[in-house]
Amino acid sequence: MKAHRFHTLCLAASLIAVGSLTGCDNRTAEQKGADLATGKIDMAKGIGDALEKKGGAAGEAVVTGLGSVVKGMEKGVNKSGRTLESDDSVTKAGLKVTRVQDAPRDTEGKKQGLDLYVVADADARGKLRVLMFDVMGNEIARSTADIVRSADEAKYHRIELDELVSMTAISKLTISFKPGEVVAKK
Repeated sequence: MKAHRFHTLCLAASLIAVGSLTGCDNRTAEQKGADLATGKIDMAKGIGDALEKKGGAAGEAVVTGLGSVVKGMEKGVNKSGRTLESDDSVTKAGLKVTRVQDAPRDTEGKKQGLDLYVVADADARGKLRVLMFDVMGNEIARSTADIVRSADEAKYHRIELDELVSMTAISKLTISFKPGEVVAKK
């Protein structure tokens, strides 16, 4: 008889414990999931804000790691994970942009910007137009720059940006080329 009372008492205690665990939260599974996701998004935003304020080696290490994961999946990806898209006007001019890297403001007063590695297979003179987008596909900056390249020449070209542009927010670049005056060969 004592064993029966003991088992009944254990069963009642278990039911009370389970009921208290499941009965306190009246949210649906969807609401719980949304709250969990919101918390994770807020945490990621906080980490991003801290990295943007602190910058330096920690931010570069994180971005480099992310870039390494993405590198094999996209053509034109550099260490920051940015994608490059050039339209037909760039190809028709005999140009290729193969790399982009951050160009912070220097001590000589140059604005922050991006350095684009431009390869010329033909003589080219004109303007590069670069549009920059965030991860959501929203345009966040645009810039144009004069370019003069000789055939078989390759070097970096600075694209200056407004200082309000967050360099870490740039996820994708689209590049176009508008030919300028044709220079007569001597």
